[in-house]
Amino acid sequence: MIILLLMTAMAQEPVEKEHENRSEKFFKTFCVSCHGEQNEKTPYHVEKTVEEKTKTIKYGTGPMPGYSWMFSEADIADLISYMDSLKTK
Repeated sequence: MIILLLMTAMAQEPVEKEHENRSEKFFKTFCVSCHGEQNEKTPYHVEKTVEEKTKTIKYGTGPMPGYSWMFSEADIADLISYMDSLKTK
């Protein structure tokens, strides 16, 4: 039983790492040119709710385009988590 639990835990780690890497790639491809490597350029509003951030990523705001055509709900959630983890203004 313990071996099964250990194997399950080890199997989940690469999936979590994959999501992390994928979010970082999304950020570096689509966001970094405006937001900067650490969200130091265009403001990223950490204080906003996940729902507000999701809406902004999906539909855009001001000069930022919407990405609903490209990102799934899971992609957006992962991207928000990644961006929240970066240093912000």
